Amino acid sequence: MQPNPTDPILSTNVPPIPPIHAIVARTSRLTLRPIFAEDRDAFIQMHEQSHTSFAPWSPNLPEGGYAALFDLQHERSVQGELTGIECRRVAIVTETGEMAGVFAFSNIVRGSWCSCNAGWRVNSTLQGQGICTEAMLAMLEIAFNEQPHGLGLHRVEAGVVPTNAASLRIAEKIGMRREGLAKRYLKINGTWQDHAIFAKTAEEHTPGVIEVECG
Repeated sequence: MQPNPTDPILSTNVPPIPPIHAIVARTSRLTLRPIFAEDRDAFIQMHEQSHTSFAPWSPNLPEGGYAALFDLQHERSVQGELTGIECRRVAIVTETGEMAGVFAFSNIVRGSWCSCNAGWRVNSTLQGQGICTEAMLAMLEIAFNEQPHGLGLHRVEAGVVPTNAASLRIAEKIGMRREGLAKRYLKINGTWQDHAIFAKTAEEHTPGVIEVECG
């Protein structure tokens, strides 16, 4: 069950919302930055060429296809960062400028919960090169770094369809614990599907040599 962010217990002594839009992470190969309106064409191209690998693990597309999906995600990114409930990043390959993937923290809740849900997807042309692991380790730096150089969260959770072998490996590689199975957790590809639940807390995270900027 998702927490209610208006619950007085959860909202007690909540620090000010950090300037999420200003947080940028850099790894040896990638820059993770906010989604811009100018990313529309690259986003659509990445999703169209990766459709076969994305579709089995994704909700049904909105009417309007990947163009509509971009509009939805861009709007959620802008509004989510203004309200402090989402942190979405595109990963750009530093050498080529190619969009490597999209990574997100959603349902960010402060107060006693201080947690979020994580999601990821990587361009099919770059799969098998460790890009997703590299990007998600950078995202965890953002999650656990104290404000203003991060979100200052305590727990990051991810749900993975048990037959999605690639994402199961990613969750393990980035040090998430498998906590159990949530029955009929999310509607994926038109069907309510079970999800393996993974999580990592700040105490379990070892800071890496990833540059995180603010501003």
